[in-house]
Amino acid sequence: QGGDDTYLCINEDHHVHVSTAYLKGRSPPVLDSENALEDVSWRLMDGVLQCSFRRSIRLPAYKGRFNLDASYYIFLADGEASEGGLIHKHRHQPLITNGMYNVTGLPQDIGGSRSPRLIKAHGALMFVAWITTVSIGVIVARFFKPVWSHSFLFGKEMWFQVHRMLMLTTVMLTSISFVLPFIYRGGWSQQAGFHPYLGCTVMALTIFQPLMAGFRPSRHAPRRQLFNWFHWSTGTTARILAVVTMFLGMDLPALDLPDPWDTYTMIGFVAWHVSIDVLLEIHSYWLVRKVEVIEDDRVQILQSLTSAEAEGRLFKLIVLTIYVCGNMVFLIAFLAAINQI
Repeated sequence: QGGDDTYLCINEDHHVHVSTAYLKGRSPPVLDSENALEDVSWRLMDGVLQCSFRRSIRLPAYKGRFNLDASYYIFLADGEASEGGLIHKHRHQPLITNGMYNVTGLPQDIGGSRSPRLIKAHGALMFVAWITTVSIGVIVARFFKPVWSHSFLFGKEMWFQVHRMLMLTTVMLTSISFVLPFIYRGGWSQQAGFHPYLGCTVMALTIFQPLMAGFRPSRHAPRRQLFNWFHWSTGTTARILAVVTMFLGMDLPALDLPDPWDTYTMIGFVAWHVSIDVLLEIHSYWLVRKVEVIEDDRVQILQSLTSAEAEGRLFKLIVLTIYVCGNMVFLIAFLAAINQI
């Protein structure tokens, strides 16, 4: 807001004052000394405030009043007022029309949104990255090495190529999404709490992961285990912080998804991911134990290993398919919620 033609309806002790004002920057509105409104009326019923008035299309004698024979974006903000009619900053993002409209035209349902498009895109891209691509990429790298160990794609093992593709997609989506709030705000936001600080940390870890992977030692090198530990710990830290950041971001005024639906749905996604992870861990442990208890006969051991690998491969592919479908359900739910605000 800033440089806007403003009309205020202020409820003070069940009496409503309707007046004109002018907004400059993000400072409180400056009330006009003279009121250019006519036929003012209002109604307060069941907590709903309605105001109506008339004014001339052109008011050259009044500074700050726009000509109404042009098209404008329309803002609708609501908030609290204290004694004396002093209004406070609105707690929620204003409802803003999606396009410019002429207020003197025929009445129509013009619609609007409380969330700017850049912030919507920011949230949508982050959900795609951290609910879908990174989660599936981690599952593939952790449990599908033995499943796709003999399958190759472009000269590399398939599990590695799928993992790398999903993780690079995560880096790309996160990087694009990261800059959008700065473009919208024109800099750093002082009113977003810990969300931007955690977001910057996640962005740094997201960039660090592929850089570290570029210096990965060979499979049998002495430092390979140290690399594996750092790669896992950095990725796990980034994922945990990303979930916390999304929890905080969903309730910020610029997005403000439906509450408490957003919190419960995100908790559901975390529980879904952890349950699939635990299920695959138990399955992997069960396969190892199944092979260990076989009697000490080389031919029978080889046959049992082949049977166990085939059985494990089918189970893991079924679980992966179910997991991807479940992730898509959570992703579509969040994207639909973003589209509706």
